[in-house]
Amino acid sequence: MLAASLAVDPVTPPLYEVLSVAQEAALLAGRHIQTAWVQRGEVKATKSNATDLVTETDQRCEELVIELRKSKFPGHQIIGEESAGASKYELTDAPTWTIDPIDGTTNFVHRLALSCVIISYICKREVLVGVVYDPMADELFWATRGGGAFLRGRAASVPSPIHVSETKCLQQAVISMDPGYGRDAEAVARFCASQSAILRRSVRNIRVLGSTGLNMAYVACGRLDAGFEDGSWDTNLGPKIWDFAAGKLLVEEAGGISRDLSVDLSSRRPLDLLQRCFFCASSESLAEELLEAIAEGRIAQKSDLPHSGCVEGVAKRQKL
Repeated sequence: MLAASLAVDPVTPPLYEVLSVAQEAALLAGRHIQTAWVQRGEVKATKSNATDLVTETDQRCEELVIELRKSKFPGHQIIGEESAGASKYELTDAPTWTIDPIDGTTNFVHRLALSCVIISYICKREVLVGVVYDPMADELFWATRGGGAFLRGRAASVPSPIHVSETKCLQQAVISMDPGYGRDAEAVARFCASQSAILRRSVRNIRVLGSTGLNMAYVACGRLDAGFEDGSWDTNLGPKIWDFAAGKLLVEEAGGISRDLSVDLSSRRPLDLLQRCFFCASSESLAEELLEAIAEGRIAQKSDLPHSGCVEGVAKRQKL
């Protein structure tokens, strides 16, 4: 499958060594992004559809990360966004790295400073190291399993521990939700139905960042209170393992929780690395209220109830 078919290292390296390499790789890719930022980026290709962009910078950054990783841990497997593309992938017990060289490519192309490099290290299907680097803000987030979550900001010599917010209810919450790449009537209706249900519960506000990595890092450090994006393999829409594996660890080590949106929303099952959705929140009570709203939206959509004028507008345009 798409995880590189390399022999597994006989000894699993200490997490501090893995973290050091992951941080070095993220900073290396980040410097390349900073250099490319001053030049007008050109779209090289698209993946799942016309809104899912690829640039030369994406591909070069992934090459830089892979080259460094191979020099340190040549037997480890890789699942990378640019190498895997829209195809399915497998996750084994072997030491595996996931790489998203530019999470938020559309933001990068349009010169919106909301993109990041995401790297995770997984062994026996468990995320053990997660790194998210925002090169424009020069903020490096990281976490190790059982070791906590940290942020080193611009010009800071010492990292600071991070923790999720104390927010318990939607009325006090700022959340992030993303429409992803789906633009057909069903995908738009699903997004608008969830958004409508959340707004009717008097959420403090909603943000759309366009970067799963930053969404989850911001929940981990308390800037956002929750974040989610729906999707599935059936529709070939939604984030993938390289988008949310690192963030899952960041949020959990910062005291937050994750949930799997691909199953019954009352199941409380943690985020599934092989599904196409992510959900994280600062607290159980906030998560329950937000999941109830998402469930209401799904019911409304299936019942074909009116949610928002945007649905009718999209449907009309698609008929033209």
